[in-house]
Amino acid sequence: MRPPPEHPLRWLGDRVERAPDSAAVAGDQSTLSYGELWDSLGGWSRLLRAAGLEPGRPTAIITGSRSRLARALWLAIYNGLPLLTMNPSQTQVGRLMRRCGVRQAIADAALQLPAGVRRLPARPLDRRVGGLRVEPSPLDTDQAQLLVPTSGTEGRARAVMLSCRNIASAAFSTNRILGLESHDRWLCALPLTHVAGIMILMRCAAAGATVQLQEKFDPRRVAAAFREHRTTHISLVPAMLHRLVEAGADPSGLDVALVGGSGISDHLAASAVAAGWPLKLAYGLTETTAHVAIGDLCGSDRALTPQPGTRIEIVNPDDPSPRGIGWIQVTGPTVMLGYANPELIPGEGLAARQTFRTQDLGKLDEDGRLHVLGRGDDVLISGGLNIHPAQVEDLLVACPGVSEIAVTGIPDPVWGTRLLALYCGDADEDTVSAWADENVPGPLRPREYRRVARLPRTPLGKIRRRDLDSLV
Repeated sequence: MRPPPEHPLRWLGDRVERAPDSAAVAGDQSTLSYGELWDSLGGWSRLLRAAGLEPGRPTAIITGSRSRLARALWLAIYNGLPLLTMNPSQTQVGRLMRRCGVRQAIADAALQLPAGVRRLPARPLDRRVGGLRVEPSPLDTDQAQLLVPTSGTEGRARAVMLSCRNIASAAFSTNRILGLESHDRWLCALPLTHVAGIMILMRCAAAGATVQLQEKFDPRRVAAAFREHRTTHISLVPAMLHRLVEAGADPSGLDVALVGGSGISDHLAASAVAAGWPLKLAYGLTETTAHVAIGDLCGSDRALTPQPGTRIEIVNPDDPSPRGIGWIQVTGPTVMLGYANPELIPGEGLAARQTFRTQDLGKLDEDGRLHVLGRGDDVLISGGLNIHPAQVEDLLVACPGVSEIAVTGIPDPVWGTRLLALYCGDADEDTVSAWADENVPGPLRPREYRRVARLPRTPLGKIRRRDLDSLV
């Protein structure tokens, strides 16, 4: 049966018919054309089924190799496997697998699996295998295809269920905004265990473009890829962009440098624009299959335009005014089926069908554009004022000698919470404090500064705010 147009397997098949020799995934060691990828999917399926793979069953992929992850994603789509994407350092592995109903896992040989989970070898994914034909058996477009881990707001691991319809809606919307075409090449230095990395793979397949896959982010390797390949698109978090700007990477061949994951400071944005980076800003979540709003960078303007088909509302019972600040709520076809459960039944975590209320604060301007203010659960109350750490960080990162900074709070008998700035860089603490006295408004000014060797970050480069206490 030929899958419908909104199914990723259809995109792959169509590309095989039209341009089988065009590159699908170009890695550090090898490149797979669309034709080679399609032929290998049949071979990998035959080998893994012989090893005990049960088609249609929830399956985990646990590997330190992004190349294996990319191939496993397509293997899952080909065989109708709801796929839980994990890396070897993933926490709460057993709990996540139980929550997703996983009883089989494609895993690196050295990894230990929870009891009751069948091990399937990941090694066959390292080679091209042709001539072992197994017909595809894809899931329906509205079934859970991807089970993507997220820590949520409480820090407990869980997974988001995304369907092929979610994936298609998100891929087509972003491609239309960014103008991705078949001759383009998108460099992926993001983890393929996160929706941001996964969707690069899906967007390129939808457009017939090439994914330039890097096993890990390294500014020198990214700069070399810009020189050696015609890289047109790249996705970054601000910490990655900062390192690339510092390294002097030449972005002149890029059409789009998409920055998301966390807020970008005025200082970094100005430095990147001056160096020629074609920046676009993006806001999205795992629960919304990545992007829901994208915008151009215009000076200090961070306004984002909702993607076609997506409705964004601001919800605040205490301030129902149209331009008030509140929780960002998203409605549309990219919104998840729900958080995973062993039966993969939709609905958990949704405010209504196709509606998800985030824990992010924002507001809408008179043109309906979104302004993201930060995580609502990160707000610090100091001296009776609500202060978001990102407000302070955006100001302090402009201090000479400060390369990155995170603001947290410590209990104080007078202020309730005392602002503390943890930073990396060459400037000493007295210098940073003196600069802040001149450049940061009093209510937002930290009372203490501490220089640290590094800040705790997620694989996507976001600050692990819950881990800041260990540095205090």
